[in-house]
Amino acid sequence: MGQGRQLRVGLDGFGSDRRPDPEIEAAVRAAEAGIEVELVGDRAVLAAKLSELSTRAAGIHLAHASTQIEMDESPARAVRAKPDASLCVAIDRLAAGHVDAVVSAGNSGALLAAALMRLGRVAGVDRPAIATSFPRVPAHAGHTVLLDAGANVQCKVINLVQFAVIGAAFSRVQSGIDRPRVGVLANGTEVAKGTALTRGVHEILSHDLASRSEAFEFIGYVEPGQLFADSCDVAVTDGWTGNVVLKLAEAAMLAWPTMLRAELAGSASVDAVQGERRIADAIEPALQGVARRLDPEAHGGAPLLGVDGAVMICHGAATSRALLNALLAAQRFATGGLTQAVASAIQGHAELFELARNLH
Repeated sequence: MGQGRQLRVGLDGFGSDRRPDPEIEAAVRAAEAGIEVELVGDRAVLAAKLSELSTRAAGIHLAHASTQIEMDESPARAVRAKPDASLCVAIDRLAAGHVDAVVSAGNSGALLAAALMRLGRVAGVDRPAIATSFPRVPAHAGHTVLLDAGANVQCKVINLVQFAVIGAAFSRVQSGIDRPRVGVLANGTEVAKGTALTRGVHEILSHDLASRSEAFEFIGYVEPGQLFADSCDVAVTDGWTGNVVLKLAEAAMLAWPTMLRAELAGSASVDAVQGERRIADAIEPALQGVARRLDPEAHGGAPLLGVDGAVMICHGAATSRALLNALLAAQRFATGGLTQAVASAIQGHAELFELARNLH
């Protein structure tokens, strides 16, 4: 945090599909909640829109960026060619200490590239990972952390072994679990299941070096359905698989409450049974509560772990509500010591990582 000011979160003002309106509304709502926000983007456009909001815009700072990176641009090439793009400037502001965290709904590959080029990796990390959380049943069981959720399409054994350590550190900071249970995502729980990658990771995490770790407990393979159960605290996979799992889960989370509500309403109207209508009315509050727990926008974004700074990645279709929740999460990220916890965990497992490199 910079001297003489309170914690400040940078928000890429031209990242989302409907930029900059969701970003501006999120910044205003965050400022009203007491968060100091710096909007990054075309200053003239942002200032004109904020002026229409009068006193609601108090507490919002502006940093100029003359252009933006489109979703279909090549990430690394665009970051090099457009250093004055909004997400690049936002990351530069973080690297220079002008803000303490960054949130962006822009091109996630470009955000990763910018973070790697301008912030660098935490010492010892081969590849950063995107972490996302799945709500568990029952409700009091907390969340399961999945990584990588999309930063690395192709991975080596060492990457997933490091993801296990990074994810365990995240789980400790986020949920207060002293020794998180770590599993490898696979198509079955039998040791012979999976791919060459997952079997290699299983071999390393089953080694005595890993079993002696006080940072996590390795429990073997976990199936996708176990992400919603109290089976493990952290699940690791490659970014391609993790991103497909995440998108499928988000679609199912949004669809099933609506499907169930329609089924209840249809059954009641067809049969014209008053009792069924009463049951549907009675179940609606509970259904709404479940829908809130499963709502992806409630989390807002996903932290990029393993880079030397607090960076939150949001979906391009993020609404102002999702961006607001991402700003709140970024504030917790910056104040919770997460980057330092990851760095310490990585340093404490150098011998395990060396084993993974030597055997695979």
